Amino acid sequence: MELMWVAEDWFIFLGGLLAILLMIGIMVDGSEYLGKRGITSWGPVIFVRTTRGLAMLNRLARFGRLWRPLATAGVPLVVAGMFYFLALLLLINYMMILMPPEPGDYNAPRNILLIPGVNQYIPLVWGWIALAVTIVVHEFAHGVLCRVEGVRVRSMGAIFLLFPLGAFVEPDDEELFGSKNKPAVASRAARIRILSAGVIANFAIAALALFLFFGPVLSAIAPVDSVVVADVEEGSQAQAEGFEKGMIVSGFGSLDEFYSSLVRSGSSAVRVIREGDETALELNISGSPARGVMVISTFDGSPARLAKMPERFLITGLNGTPAADLESFRSLMAATIPGQPLSVDTDRGSFQINLDDRGDGTGMIGVGLSGSAVDIGGAVFQIFPARPFLDVLRSIPSSGLIGFNTLMSLPFRGVSGFTEDGFQGFSGNMLHFFQPVGWAEPLGGRIFWLANLLLWVGWINLYAGLFNCLPAVPLDGGHVFRDLVRLLLDPLVRDERRSERLTGAAVMLLSGLIIFSLLFTVIGPYLAHGLPS
Repeated sequence: MELMWVAEDWFIFLGGLLAILLMIGIMVDGSEYLGKRGITSWGPVIFVRTTRGLAMLNRLARFGRLWRPLATAGVPLVVAGMFYFLALLLLINYMMILMPPEPGDYNAPRNILLIPGVNQYIPLVWGWIALAVTIVVHEFAHGVLCRVEGVRVRSMGAIFLLFPLGAFVEPDDEELFGSKNKPAVASRAARIRILSAGVIANFAIAALALFLFFGPVLSAIAPVDSVVVADVEEGSQAQAEGFEKGMIVSGFGSLDEFYSSLVRSGSSAVRVIREGDETALELNISGSPARGVMVISTFDGSPARLAKMPERFLITGLNGTPAADLESFRSLMAATIPGQPLSVDTDRGSFQINLDDRGDGTGMIGVGLSGSAVDIGGAVFQIFPARPFLDVLRSIPSSGLIGFNTLMSLPFRGVSGFTEDGFQGFSGNMLHFFQPVGWAEPLGGRIFWLANLLLWVGWINLYAGLFNCLPAVPLDGGHVFRDLVRLLLDPLVRDERRSERLTGAAVMLLSGLIIFSLLFTVIGPYLAHGLPS
């Protein structure tokens, strides 16, 4: 309920902010003084134009023999991106209709736009650096190809929406698209190259940055074993004492060392690191800590589910034999057979079950495990799986389309099974799980700066490029789609006016579908579940 009110508050805040920005835009638009100096507005958006930098475009355009074939070769990538992102958007809408999610962080108003610092999944500093690189690369590529194809660039400039939002290169629209009285200077093929150039440049920068991130940079980062709070039971004494999921235990590199220290000292004092700060938390509990394997789920129809085992608990032994860690648990289970009665000892009591068939001649309880663990007063401690986390991260480039989809959702969903609140890079508590090795060892912690820079430059260039591929005007993909449709229709229809009407109708319908789909991803959960009255 609280989350719903937060969402409503954000809608009110954004509405008020938009009204203020519109008033500022009206004032700018009515100012003759600002207009003469290239400062204009379109609604709440402020444009600042200049002719400085145009000489640089002309100098870069001298290498037209290089840029033109590169742009031609990149057009198929733009078309592929067009189909991929459109299919992804429609699939998301389809899934939201079948199973509308509850309103949450993913569809919160603050996370609609990829604005660093506003969007909670995009870090402020790295996000703005990456966004600046993305915009400059995109617009410069458009400008250079305009000059290569002989289209005049009228101005360059920056876009503001209360703060710097982007940059632009303003070509002469009449020379680029033509008019009723004057044909376009650029041919249709040249126009496709010009309009595709920004996306192609974004893809190129993304490929370079991500190649460096997943290659030499990740290979120079090694895991460090660290004990963390993996779970805190609701209503437990550990929760009352201030323990939270994700805290790092200071001074221990293994569970055995941590457990032995607790047993040896007889103390329940645990020093933890929370948000980079080391804090001592005291648990005033009696008895010995429990150790075993952490269960995070039970399977439908399994012996565990039939015995009504809880969803999250610790298995400490089988038939009275301790199972202190994952290895000993697996060894005990390897000696069982299907149908065998078994007493499962847990930190929640004992459960009597008859084992199911695992399929290899051994018995199965029917639980999902997350590894060895220690439980104290409702706080479950485990070793953070830094090595498997790195392995999954490194496998993304070689995982085909699945890996590509994982990369696209990485900031929001993180690495499945390891991070639940997304992956914003190597920062905060994440820095305690890794260390530089090899060529990066002399850099120390600066290797993580480089990793974050490459990750965000690569990801935002990739996302912005794919978004611009969408076949909806005024996006680049919309104009490219229009020209591609004309290339296909003109030989078939043989009537220029009819071909233009059919093309316009196709572009309009597709643009409407995309705009509706984008809006539906935001408002769909609220339509399905509503806001509180």
